Amino acid sequence: MSISTADLLASVAALALTMLLLRRWRGVSIKLPLPPGPPGLPLIGNLFDVPKDYAWITYEGWSREHGSDMVSMSVLGNTIIVVNSMDIAMELLEKRSSTYSDRPRMVMLNELVGFGWGLAFRRYDGAWRDSRKMFHQEFHPAAVKRFRPTELNAVRHFLQDLLSTPDEFLEHVRHLAGGMIMMIAYGIEVTPSNDPFVKIAEEAVQSIAATTNAGSYLVDIVPVLRYLPSWFPGAGFKKEAAQWRVWVEALLNQPFQVVKDRILREGSPECVATSLIDTFQKSAEDQVYTETIIKETLGSMYIGGADTTVSALGSFFLAMVLDPEIQVKAQKELDRVVGMDRLPDFSDYDSLPYIAAIAKESLRWNPVVPLDVPHRATADDVYEGYFIPEGSLVVGNSWAILHDKKMYPDPLTYNPDRFMKDGKLNPDIRDPATAAFGFGRRICPGRFMAQESMWITIASVLSTFTIKKAVGPPGEPITPPIEYDRGFLCYPKPFPCDIVVRSKDHGSLIREAAL
Repeated sequence: MSISTADLLASVAALALTMLLLRRWRGVSIKLPLPPGPPGLPLIGNLFDVPKDYAWITYEGWSREHGSDMVSMSVLGNTIIVVNSMDIAMELLEKRSSTYSDRPRMVMLNELVGFGWGLAFRRYDGAWRDSRKMFHQEFHPAAVKRFRPTELNAVRHFLQDLLSTPDEFLEHVRHLAGGMIMMIAYGIEVTPSNDPFVKIAEEAVQSIAATTNAGSYLVDIVPVLRYLPSWFPGAGFKKEAAQWRVWVEALLNQPFQVVKDRILREGSPECVATSLIDTFQKSAEDQVYTETIIKETLGSMYIGGADTTVSALGSFFLAMVLDPEIQVKAQKELDRVVGMDRLPDFSDYDSLPYIAAIAKESLRWNPVVPLDVPHRATADDVYEGYFIPEGSLVVGNSWAILHDKKMYPDPLTYNPDRFMKDGKLNPDIRDPATAAFGFGRRICPGRFMAQESMWITIASVLSTFTIKKAVGPPGEPITPPIEYDRGFLCYPKPFPCDIVVRSKDHGSLIREAAL
């Protein structure tokens, strides 16, 4: 079909009008204000306003001060926007995820420390999509059910550890989390104590905790600083990065090499690694690239599988010490459903709503990641009259969202009953998992397994043990303070408590189940 001159002129006119409107829209956008925030200084902006400690509380305070759930600051020409409400997080990071799914360059973590392969931190590109596809295959809600026997086995050995050395419960929690994900991801059974793979994960996590919050390291804002020699004044970050990099490379390579060696010798047990190799690598055109993505996906599983579990279960133990009435209520539910002659299993989930409420509150009370990993806007955007420039870092304040007084009254109090109504879970109360695991396309793909493992651990511990305040030398109970090691990842600081088996029968159940 031929195009008439009139049609051609009309098309050109429409295109010209569209370009004019786009230019005008961008001109208006640029003239629109950024979200409110503290006033900055010339050139450096809010460089000295970037909080080093409890940043999430500072940002929530800025929202109250400026009357906006979205606040901003400018650091050396870089715009950082913090979202302090679920509504805005869902609108920007979920509904507009095509604009907000990228990550910033993150020079310190990704380039100097070497974590650029991590699914949570890598840029939004083809490699990320390939890795996410692998993750989804193994960890979608139906798929994770096949890991339940491994989780049950790990939890029952955890109960045995608590029975043997209850004072070391936080160490046992770390061993539980690391051992569970090592078996699921690589088919590797960790040693009962001082396992080298668990040690690698713990050391690598330290680099994430220290470097991921926006503005933590100046080199993320001024990338040219990465070229400073290590001896140069102010370049101590390079020495830190070099130390962490050793652990990060070990995390990526060592367990995967174990799997490869086993496959060559006698075959590896069924695990995520062998599943990914069978599904993706054997038929891949580019074997080297596919193996790299598999290795990076497994490393991301390994590192992500430990942090949430360790932090949330630490919060659970602390809360049980501080409020024994919650524990009594949970044990009544467990005794009614499970009884005294067996341990809980996943078939009990629907009959134990209060245990589910405890797991939810353990995620909400002191969230593992109070500030989400920064998202990067890949285009100019406008929200409610505020301009969001391309390249802005947009950070979801998970702590503020999970301490929203309208949704969670008295948010600083640990209270599982907030999720209950008429003896059932209340569907009107927002599940903390909607904010605790990130947002949009960058939400943690391992969240379904993490929640399942938390639930079965909490159910098993409360079914068999009583967690009490430790008794000090004068014979007085010790009330532990609510103190956390706070960075990008938050963990309860070590605290004393007494963990006592509920009865001889429960002790026998634990010993028999751990064989």
